[in-house]
Amino acid sequence: MNTIYKRRSTRRYEEKDISKDLLDKLVKAGMQAPSAHNKKPYEFIIVTDKNILNKLSGTGLYCHMLKYAAAAIVIISTADDKQTPYWQADCGAVVENILLEATDLQIGSCWIGEYPNIEKSDKVKKILEIPNEYQVFATISLGYGTEEKEPNNNYYPEKIHYEKF
Repeated sequence: MNTIYKRRSTRRYEEKDISKDLLDKLVKAGMQAPSAHNKKPYEFIIVTDKNILNKLSGTGLYCHMLKYAAAAIVIISTADDKQTPYWQADCGAVVENILLEATDLQIGSCWIGEYPNIEKSDKVKKILEIPNEYQVFATISLGYGTEEKEPNNNYYPEKIHYEKF
């Protein structure tokens, strides 16, 4: 639970690279996520090139932190609702696992949603030369944070129901 409570969105990063070994650990954590019918409808693009990160930072309103990030992991999928209607949930679980592992490794992270914003997704696809049959689900910006944030208290008892609504 400590890692869950400690996880916060980080948008300001130090000028410090993240090793390939740690980036691989993050992707491995993502692959440990549950997947409906074990379809595993995801692939990853790891970006560390500062020029590409800078271009990605201009793809939408909430991407500015990529300009300062050490790396990004882009989660993509060829799945659609006919192949597996749960592909979005599967990819969301992948993202959360990566965010939690990043927190555990003391790497700051921020979930940047692309899907279902097709205009934003298409900009990312163009920059990363992603084939048309893929959807861009999300990008995770990564870097060593410049500040430590207090845990959020996101416990709301009024949102809990037992047995029936």
